[in-house]
Amino acid sequence: MKKYILLFITMFFVISCANLEFVYKNSRQVNELKNNTNLFINGDEADEIYSYIVGILESANSNNPNYSLSINSKRVEEALVVEKDATASKFSIKYTIEYSLYNINKNCKIIEVINITKDFYDSKSAGYSFGTDLSKKETNTKIISKNIDQFISSIDRNGELNNCSSEN
Repeated sequence: MKKYILLFITMFFVISCANLEFVYKNSRQVNELKNNTNLFINGDEADEIYSYIVGILESANSNNPNYSLSINSKRVEEALVVEKDATASKFSIKYTIEYSLYNINKNCKIIEVINITKDFYDSKSAGYSFGTDLSKKETNTKIISKNIDQFISSIDRNGELNNCSSEN
């Protein structure tokens, strides 16, 4: 009887991890972009997006790049729960980030993706905003990281970087 329970628990864990996808696996496409891509970043939290994407691609701009990545971000923050005294206690932050990856040598667009990520944070105190500011910053960082990671995964799913989606 104990063997069946142990076997059931083991199978449960194996099956539950079947769709586990590692974000930072070494992919040929991402390796090809490293130190070979010019970045153009505009919009909200551009400096945070810049530092995260440079960490993945290992270089901001190269001397003779083969690729160009344009990123445009828009952040929307809104109060979700407003108390009787007109103070907000729960907020949502939504990022809409548009990515356009171009092959410079072929003068064509490889992939264009719009990712939308959203998360929530709570107001931490009534009089001082130190906790709230920290929660907001952590939420921003988490959302941006998740959004960029989704884009990197979409590059992997796209296939070859030499296949252009449209000619300019």
